[in-house]
Amino acid sequence: MDQIDIEQLRQKLELQRQEILQFFGRLEDETRSLEVDSTQDIADRCSISMSKESLFERGSQRRTHLRLVEAALRRIAEGLFGTCVTCGDYIPPRRLQALPWTQFCLPCQEAIEEEVGATVSARVPVTIADWRRAE
Repeated sequence: MDQIDIEQLRQKLELQRQEILQFFGRLEDETRSLEVDSTQDIADRCSISMSKESLFERGSQRRTHLRLVEAALRRIAEGLFGTCVTCGDYIPPRRLQALPWTQFCLPCQEAIEEEVGATVSARVPVTIADWRRAE
């Protein structure tokens, strides 16, 4: 992959990282606003509980995305960006443009999803050594 393309993707990843960190600041404010000390009836407590669960889920998804973005930034710094962590093949530039945090080529991603389910992409180890330990 061309150095200019990698630099553009690095900038895109840095921007996503910043946006996620800003999201966590807003999430903390929203969570704090739900912690009201006044007396609440059961409907209020139920609504607040559901809101907290929703905030927790959104936060969990963003933490996973942040880990993937930071792992991609590390691969850029180490000169490993654009190489599949499973098979070592190059990840096509078009895939990297769409998902710059991806760590797998499409055949490996499909094999992983087939083996353990479609949600694995957010939960897989971020290095070859971690991947082999997980096997």
